[in-house]
Amino acid sequence: MLDIISFIQTIGYVGIFLVVFVESGVIFGFFFPGDSLLFTAGFLASQGLMNIWVLICGTVVAAVLGVSVGYAFGLKVGPMIFKKEDSLFFHKDNLEHTKHFYDKYGKKAIILARFMPGVRTFAPILAGVGKMDYRSFISYNIIGGLLWGAGLPLAGYYLGNSIPNVDKYLLPIVLLIIFLSVLPTVVHILSEKQSRDKIRNFAKQIMDKRVKLLAFNWKMNPETLDEALKLAKNSDFKNAVVIPPFIFIEEVSKILKNARLGAQNVSGKNSAGGAMTGEISAAELVNLGVKYVIVGHSERRAMGETDELISQKLQNVLDNNLIPIFCVGESYGERKVGKEKDVVERQIHSALSILKLSAKNNQLIIAYEPVWAIGTGNNCSPEDALKMIKFIKNILNSTLSISNVRVLYGGSVNPQNIKDFLKYKEIDGVLVGGASLKPEGFYDII
Repeated sequence: MLDIISFIQTIGYVGIFLVVFVESGVIFGFFFPGDSLLFTAGFLASQGLMNIWVLICGTVVAAVLGVSVGYAFGLKVGPMIFKKEDSLFFHKDNLEHTKHFYDKYGKKAIILARFMPGVRTFAPILAGVGKMDYRSFISYNIIGGLLWGAGLPLAGYYLGNSIPNVDKYLLPIVLLIIFLSVLPTVVHILSEKQSRDKIRNFAKQIMDKRVKLLAFNWKMNPETLDEALKLAKNSDFKNAVVIPPFIFIEEVSKILKNARLGAQNVSGKNSAGGAMTGEISAAELVNLGVKYVIVGHSERRAMGETDELISQKLQNVLDNNLIPIFCVGESYGERKVGKEKDVVERQIHSALSILKLSAKNNQLIIAYEPVWAIGTGNNCSPEDALKMIKFIKNILNSTLSISNVRVLYGGSVNPQNIKDFLKYKEIDGVLVGGASLKPEGFYDII
């Protein structure tokens, strides 16, 4: 509490009015402590350190002007601000929460938002975006500015004059004000199912100490650029990797705002040029904004890729600071005779034993994809997938001394069965094939 009192005494009237102005409608002012600041300033006025009427008049004017600036900004910039990426001073979630609040309470939101930190910054901006009638807006703006700009300083002033030795209780009072001011926002967020689901998923991810990864492998789909761009837009999840055919990579990279970009293949040669018709280098992928690369997919192995070539590709990917999704898995015949572990262990040792992974092992991702389950609809059971993934992690830790590697499951994954795999903390995500062409089904899952 001594800090906020010292802060107020340092910045004086001008500083207080500037904080109020910025928090009332300037887009990066949502984190300013307006409520506690004004209450404490009112208390200081009761102790003769400030003039209460100068404080109130200046605060009301600054609050009304700040909201007006926010309205003008929203009106001028319009829907473009919704497309802006998150940054230090801008978070789309704050804007979305305010939009829901504004939709629910209409014009009254301009007044009510005054008493909700964060929301009060974005409410006038949303009013401008929605082109609210200016006469109505300015009326509610002035009412809200009077109630908030005068009410909080007067509350601090009244308590300071009414309660003996109130300075002893000032800290808990201010903490209570902060709690009450954020409570409506918290209640509003928790009342929405989507927000509750996000919080629940976030808490689960913290408990698992790792975000579940969703890798969308489009394979040789779709046929047109328009289809690819639409698919990319619908696949733009924060924890997703979108992996289109090479011809669509550059255009898809312009669509993705949340998801990362991946490639389905890479050359084994660590070169940005040369006489290698049809090959694409890791350096070229980096220049296109690619972050992840599938290496050793069973469909590439079926075309003749050897363990030696796969190892070269993995080293090439790592050397260029890309993240490989290294695929391993057995055929139906190999599983039928009980050799699935032998096959997977051989693939891992052949590819990884000669790699320089000591400094980059946290970059490596392995995808266990039983060949017999890919695109067939014949899923490996979640329990069998779990056993194999535990086996893979044990090999990495015990025989190769490679730790902190994420292991995904891939093999006819779809919205209906994905939860059965991701419920296990050892399974760090999924590699989705055909079902990735209909990403809408994954919206409420990850």
